[in-house]
Amino acid sequence: MARMRKKRNLIPRTEACSEHFFDDPTLNKGKWREACGMPEAKELYVEIGCGKGLFSENMAKKYPDVCYVAIEREPSCCLLAMEKATRENLKNLFFIRGDATNLLEFFGAEEVDRIYINFCDPWTRQNKPKRRLTYRAFLDMYRQVLKKGAQIHFKTDNDALFDFSLEEFTASGWETTCVTRDLHHSEWDEENIRTEFESKYAEQGIPIKRCVAVMGEKPESRE
Repeated sequence: MARMRKKRNLIPRTEACSEHFFDDPTLNKGKWREACGMPEAKELYVEIGCGKGLFSENMAKKYPDVCYVAIEREPSCCLLAMEKATRENLKNLFFIRGDATNLLEFFGAEEVDRIYINFCDPWTRQNKPKRRLTYRAFLDMYRQVLKKGAQIHFKTDNDALFDFSLEEFTASGWETTCVTRDLHHSEWDEENIRTEFESKYAEQGIPIKRCVAVMGEKPESRE
């Protein structure tokens, strides 16, 4: 996949979206609702890897009482997502330009109610499974910021990554529910919100895999 070109005037365009962006998101750790001007927010949802923001935008519209924070490490993609939020005047949608590996620097213990991971890099090379966002080390990190019994909503087009993820969820003490290997022909499609990648894959006839992982007790030991 070709890398997105760096957008012109990145800094002033980002400044124009200041209501949806924080220069130093670590300052919001443990107090995101207050920092976002939503102290009474029903819940706090986090999306890891939001791309150009179509999913984020529609989630924020669907859940106006939820404080929604989307993370994207690619500056140009993050900018496009923020500009969408600004045009749509979405008061409950905010962005972090950063990497998922820094999640513990961004959020406090049990601060997050739900995490969304959509079409992350499958890292298909044999020596790269630890880079996958559903690898057990990442799952243990998510556990630290999520409330007890919270959920991870996961979607992918990649069969190998989906099988790997189901195994990692189980091994890490997460119960998988709503499991489907063809989301768009399942009972859960009616409530599904598509991402940019998802629509493209659907046009190509590629089935979308999806599951919800519910956090349970962490196993005492794992191989």
